[in-house]
Amino acid sequence: MGHDWGSILVWQLALLHPERVAGVCGMSVPFGPRAPQPPTRLWRKAFKDRFFYILYFQEPGPADAELGRDPARTMRRLLCGTRTDGTAETIIASADDGRGFVDRFPEPAGMPAWLSQEELDFYASEFARTGFTGGINWYRNLDRNWELTPQLAGAKVEVPSLFVGGVLDPVLAMSPPSAQEQWLSDHHGSVLVEDAGHWVQQEKPDEVNAALLTFLKTVGWGRS
Repeated sequence: MGHDWGSILVWQLALLHPERVAGVCGMSVPFGPRAPQPPTRLWRKAFKDRFFYILYFQEPGPADAELGRDPARTMRRLLCGTRTDGTAETIIASADDGRGFVDRFPEPAGMPAWLSQEELDFYASEFARTGFTGGINWYRNLDRNWELTPQLAGAKVEVPSLFVGGVLDPVLAMSPPSAQEQWLSDHHGSVLVEDAGHWVQQEKPDEVNAALLTFLKTVGWGRS
């Protein structure tokens, strides 16, 4: 089971080592097949003169500095503002007007019920210590991952699968879960949680845990 980048990792694990996987659940990022070209090349064609955050992350320096300038502000906006009204325009891709990444997220009026100030302070202090480059480097390695896995062209996930996402997650406006179904041979459905954004497992833990437990029982875990 994985969320966001963790989702991409577990989807890839299921493709590369299915014998080690009883079932796979991705959260917030649906499965995507191997692209016909390096991912950044496709995105540059698709977004052209618009701002797209993954392309913004490719150049070492600017994004690292922007996110690290005020880690508390960065984490507050990313955790509290990753919701959408049905389009991904303002967060995922928008006008290239000189703003960076964090400025495109709204400043929250207050803390949501699922996130305490103590938790936010911990995130901020850790990123103040480490910086954001480690995380951003995952984005910079996308094309290399593509180059290293030519054997995955056309591959489907054969193990039992589940998807969980929030209805208000802007990622799903860009990558609808319905598009993944033809690539999942034993798919057990997509659970879309109402009134949840990108951090679905933190925003709605009861609903997410119920979906995961049902899936685990379906694939044989928990049987005597």
